[in-house]
Amino acid sequence: MKRISIAELVPGMIAAEDHLFHDSRTVVPKGTVFTQNIITQLENYYIYYVFIEENIAAELSCPLAPHQINTDITENSSFMGAFKRCSEHFRAVLTGSVSKNEPFFSDDLLREVLSLLPQDGKNDTILDVLLNMRNMDNSAYSHCISVALISNILSCQLGFSKNEQVTATACGLFHDCGMLMLPSGIIEKSGKYTHEEWNIVKTHPIEGFHLLSRYRSIPESVKDAALTHHERCDGSGYPYGLKGDELSRYTKIIMIADIFDVMVSDKSYRLSMTPLSLVKYFEDDGIQKYDTEYVLTFLEHILNLYLKQKVTLHSGMEGNVLFINQGFFPRPAILTESSKDKELEEDYYNSIMFLSSIENLSIESII
Repeated sequence: MKRISIAELVPGMIAAEDHLFHDSRTVVPKGTVFTQNIITQLENYYIYYVFIEENIAAELSCPLAPHQINTDITENSSFMGAFKRCSEHFRAVLTGSVSKNEPFFSDDLLREVLSLLPQDGKNDTILDVLLNMRNMDNSAYSHCISVALISNILSCQLGFSKNEQVTATACGLFHDCGMLMLPSGIIEKSGKYTHEEWNIVKTHPIEGFHLLSRYRSIPESVKDAALTHHERCDGSGYPYGLKGDELSRYTKIIMIADIFDVMVSDKSYRLSMTPLSLVKYFEDDGIQKYDTEYVLTFLEHILNLYLKQKVTLHSGMEGNVLFINQGFFPRPAILTESSKDKELEEDYYNSIMFLSSIENLSIESII
């Protein structure tokens, strides 16, 4: 057993003892194999050192490969070009408003984002492209546009009216505008924040609310979502520790869309997450932090993107994803080459499960 800093911790290392919260609840039990999402969780809880075993779980030591671009989607559509132009326009309008007090045409920006959605309503294509774009553009402006699109899709899945879907899109588009009010050194920083910098970052919901309050054209629901998108349903969020019915339906959508887009994007200090590892992240983080109906609806939709994909397990067994278990999303059922349905066993989740029909695409193991 040895003690190392969180910066030295890599996937595949094994916890040599329980690692606890300040209130003595277990975060990571002894014997757990660290994965990237668990490491990220420890960082979020300001745990700076861990005790690990001398040996390493070799099966988990290899890095996760990124979701590869579906060339049929990106080459046969103008979505990515339109997305980039929208991001550049969004940047110009917001920076002009903040630094030069120029007019803020929020309706024009919203219409431009809504035009990115497919007219036939087939939003699975958009989600697939957004997953593929996560390593291409990680700017705050592109993040806001992605959250706007994801919020529109989730509100549609939840049965919101057309007008409510537009409002959800606007909430996503402007949710992070308060980041522009922070010092440039923090906004432009590519690595992890220090504890002091993080305290400054946590002021951005209030800054965003004040910025949006300058404009009469911004609905109250959009201002409220900017203020509360880091709150959590169990009261563990910030800046006010609101919970449950104190949070609007739009806030409950934005918090899911926001965390999804952040966690599937590569950062300088961690790899992006794949959809199954994101499911595990929600479990680790405490699914009670989110509206249960909203988060399960969204996760089911994301995981359904993997239906019928060919997979190769660490044992060498191959098959296709047959269906997603409604009661237990992290363990899809597969149809093996021997034509026998098989529920994935515990030992399969101690290794990487690869989607072998798409080169370099992998799903992180579930511990």
